[in-house]
Amino acid sequence: MKKVLVLIVATFICSGLFAQGIEFEHGTFKEALAKAKKENKLIFMDCYTSWCGPCKYLSKTIFPQKEVGDYFNQHFVSFKIDMEKGEGIELCKKYLVKSFPTLLFLDYEGNEVHKMVGGKPAEELIAGAKCAIDPDLRIGTLKEKYKNGNREYDFLMTYLTALKRQYDRVNVAVVSNELIETYSLEKFLTRDLFYVVSGSMIKYGSKEYQYLLKNKESILDKVDEKEYKNVFKNAIRTHLSQYANICKSLSDLNKEVDLCERDNMYPQIEALRKDLSYSYYLAQGQFRKWFDSKLQEAEQYDENQKFFLLLRIGDEVVRNPKFKDSKESINRALKIGHDLAATDNGVIMGNFLLAKLYLKIENKEKALKHFKLFFDNNEKAGGNNTHPSVSTVKNAIDLL
Repeated sequence: MKKVLVLIVATFICSGLFAQGIEFEHGTFKEALAKAKKENKLIFMDCYTSWCGPCKYLSKTIFPQKEVGDYFNQHFVSFKIDMEKGEGIELCKKYLVKSFPTLLFLDYEGNEVHKMVGGKPAEELIAGAKCAIDPDLRIGTLKEKYKNGNREYDFLMTYLTALKRQYDRVNVAVVSNELIETYSLEKFLTRDLFYVVSGSMIKYGSKEYQYLLKNKESILDKVDEKEYKNVFKNAIRTHLSQYANICKSLSDLNKEVDLCERDNMYPQIEALRKDLSYSYYLAQGQFRKWFDSKLQEAEQYDENQKFFLLLRIGDEVVRNPKFKDSKESINRALKIGHDLAATDNGVIMGNFLLAKLYLKIENKEKALKHFKLFFDNNEKAGGNNTHPSVSTVKNAIDLL
């Protein structure tokens, strides 16, 4: 009897702790809208997928916290939905959700008023939600103020924070560079403000790049070392990726890599050098060399790693428009697909690769055949046939 009582009390306590977090609605989206209208609240909608790591982090670690629940339960009707199942599929299209998790704030008519993207710690999640409540701090309002010429320091920092919460890297770089040009690089060389420098996408060899490199020791006394080094890694990788597409020879490319290596700011420079050589081959139309080098690399790994590398080779042929007129490359990719599909481990993804390849060359009959083989085997294995990548391929085949 005592054991039973202890179990009941423990269950009650655990349930009480969980209830402290965000209380999500369990009905339909339409019902959530109706409740929001009745209570005159915004809707907080967690757009997630079953495979998304940051989505699980939010669900298990952040949403159950008391401080998060206290704020969200008071101010929002909260609704969470898998973007790959049920009505989530249409909502994903309607709100143009491209990344997960996407955290939407909607009025009771379903209009988007604010948005965040990615897993957030509790304090940042609440801060972003407060911006959704305040019309003056919503992302749409901030964009309009910026468009109309507001360049006050406090406003730019507020706008930059909102852009960061959306992972809008393009506009983060624009605003960050404007801040640096207006207020000087040195102003942002602190632990709290270095994100402005990080977001600016400083160019390799620029005066800002050289300043940061020359003053490494003094700067590292004030900023996070990992963030500091990432500025250089991003600058070097971007520069070399662009150079690989315009250089005249592989020798020239390797000389440029050697030049960047002298700064000693890219520890994995040799792995980058190899990837750049692939980019060079594609830029020069050397498809056979690209394929031979990729297959040679795949042979260096165990069977499991080799399997995924071969899939990536095939998918690159599917995605990259440069391969469209290279019959040899497409035929070699088809051979990879057929070889993988003939194995127990590769019957699902091998057939999916074949469906995409035959779609690329507009062979509808074979594309449908291999799509059906993929779909049926994936269903038997308990795979997710509602994933957008699956429906996108099927819809494209149907349009042939």
